[in-house]
Parts: sequence; C-alpha cells; structure tokens
Amino acid sequence: MRRKILMGVFAIALPIGTMAVLSPVATAAKPPPNPVSCTLNATVAISPPLSVTGVVAAKGTSGTTTVHVTYTNCTDAAGHTTLSGNTITITTPAGKDKNYKTDGNNKKLDYLGLCGAFASSSTTKDLGKAVKNLAVSGGILKGAKAAEGTVGTEVGFNIVNGTVKGGTFPTASHGASIAAGLVDTGSEGASNTNLVNGCTSGPVSTIYIDSSTSTATL
Repeated sequence: MRRKILMGVFAIALPIGTMAVLSPVATAAKPPPNPVSCTLNATVAISPPLSVTGVVAAKGTSGTTTVHVTYTNCTDAAGHTTLSGNTITITTPAGKDKNYKTDGNNKKLDYLGLCGAFASSSTTKDLGKAVKNLAVSGGILKGAKAAEGTVGTEVGFNIVNGTVKGGTFPTASHGASIAAGLVDTGSEGASNTNLVNGCTSGPVSTIYIDSSTSTATL
C-alpha cells in the first residue's frame, strides 16, 4: 500500500516537473543548447481531501487536484533569467472503492477522495490528459517520464528524458529532467508522511514539495 500511495504522489506531482526540468541527463545526446537551472516551488491542493474512507459522491461528480508551480533563482549562461510558473487543475471522477471491505465502505456507492485509490488508473489517465503537450515558456514539453526516488535525504521523484520543443528555452532531445523532494520535517512533513502511509492519521488536503532541495533545469 505504501508504494502504491507513493506512486500516486509522484503521478499527481508529475505536472510539477513537466513544466520545466533540470540538469542534463545521461541519456541526452548532447547538452541542452540553452540550459536554465531553477529552484522549484510547488503546492498541490486536493479536494475533497484524501482519507481512508473518502466521501460518498454522486455518479458523474469529480474531485480536483490543483498544482501551482513557480520557479525562482533561475540562471542560464548569460546570468539571471526568469521562467513563468503555471497552474494545472486535474479532475478525477468518483468511482467504486475496490478496497471497500477494509475501508468499511459500501461496494455499490461511488466515492471521491479515497487515499487507497490515489494511484488508480483513472487518476493516471486524467493526469496524462492534463500534462499532454504542456506549455513551457512558449514551447511544448513532450516525453517526460517520472519514477520514485530520493532527493537528498528525502522521499521524492525524478523526471527525466523530457524534451521542450520550441519556445524560449528548447532542450536537446531527452535533455530535460527534474528532482523534487517531499518535505519531511515539521507539520508539513507529518502531513506528507501521513499521505505516504495511507492517510491513517487523518485526511490529507495538501502535498508539500521542498523548495530547498527541489530543482529544475531546462
């Protein structure tokens, strides 16, 4: 269950990385022609909040996940530069609880905000639609892949093999990448840990990305 929830976090956070990406990766045929490195700042708001039992919802209704991204301290070969941020809203329809027995739910009803369904195929499908051909500073990001990993000492995710085509900062083929860590200290870290553990300590409405360790290079 912990791994499933983790992959759900990475899936929802994928648009965070796909808006701009960091440092050249080993698979790039050559360095990006115009590399830009930034600090990544992001918040992920989930409505309704994720919980073990979720909330009963009418068929046809949807929950929303809003990802707001900004970039700071951006530099390129010429010095300081700027990248515009973005906000993405992902909608996920209500559905049956596949874990209804352990969650104590009714198998005939539809639910929103199920923590155990966070990495479901419907969530991933909706995410794919949201990030397809995402605009990046006048260009379009294509082909980015996300995987579970670590960023410094934090649980996080790495996105590699992305290519920004056109715009102000195009990359070499497969030259875009990102590293984003989840806050692991204080109240924000406790909330992230609760999410990774299946929301067993209460509802989760926000995923916190650590701007002190998260970076993007385009």
